[in-house]
Amino acid sequence: MRNTSMSTNMMLVTLILVALFAISVLRPQQRWLYPLVRMAAYTKMDMQTNTMLSKETEHFIIRYTPDDEQSVAIVSTAAEEAYSHVVKSFQYSLKRKPLIIIYPTKQDMTKLMGQLGSEGAMGVYWGGVIQVLSPKAWLKSDKLDQDYITNGPMVHELTHLVFDYMTNGNYPRWFTEGLAQYQEYKAYNFEWITANNDLTRKIYSMEELDKSFDDLPNQSLAYRESLAAVRFIAEVYGEESLRLIIKSLQAGNSLPKSINTILGISYGEYAQSWPEWAKINMKKFAK
Repeated sequence: MRNTSMSTNMMLVTLILVALFAISVLRPQQRWLYPLVRMAAYTKMDMQTNTMLSKETEHFIIRYTPDDEQSVAIVSTAAEEAYSHVVKSFQYSLKRKPLIIIYPTKQDMTKLMGQLGSEGAMGVYWGGVIQVLSPKAWLKSDKLDQDYITNGPMVHELTHLVFDYMTNGNYPRWFTEGLAQYQEYKAYNFEWITANNDLTRKIYSMEELDKSFDDLPNQSLAYRESLAAVRFIAEVYGEESLRLIIKSLQAGNSLPKSINTILGISYGEYAQSWPEWAKINMKKFAK
């Protein structure tokens, strides 16, 4: 007898690989396949986790193991608060409830997510699904609820999800990471600052951020730069300019074209301007 589950999974994997190849050779304006890729990834994850316990909130479907029956309430609260902030900021409503998956341990997260589940990650967005590490696995405070809301991954990952649905993947990696950090900064004044990501030091070039963001050896610096580049737009040119750039990406325009049109400067001028601004205006690591 044919294994229907295996056949379905193979079909989904094949669809993802074919669509990803197509996306890699098409121009951004032609990336009509992207929603199909996302739907295939979502469906695959939905099938892999459909035996987990489930809780439905006003805006989310949350799946978890019995180990996290206590934690699901914390994640629910954080998710709903993040939803209010992110949806209001982007002025965009999702058409269906996002799926959130809670993993009890880092090992479980890495096992199911593969390479996406990097060792230090508290959360990851991929293919229309938010996947997070259980609060119990990294929070030791007595005030778990507030710590998870302000220091957890929910605002960050929900920003990725909303922005991804808005633009259908039409963005460079560094820009979505900068945008996600900017939402955390606005919501809770949170910044990822380390001794190794001071922006007064030698930093990565715009070309390196554009082409190799995930492969850069100093990820804390790459992330810090992405936040600075986004904050520069919002604080120098105004929040409305940032919103208009996002709308331009929604329309299928490239980021360099969007910046040139909205800010009135070339991408090269932008690449020179934000690091100078960042040296003066971005907070530094306190020893």
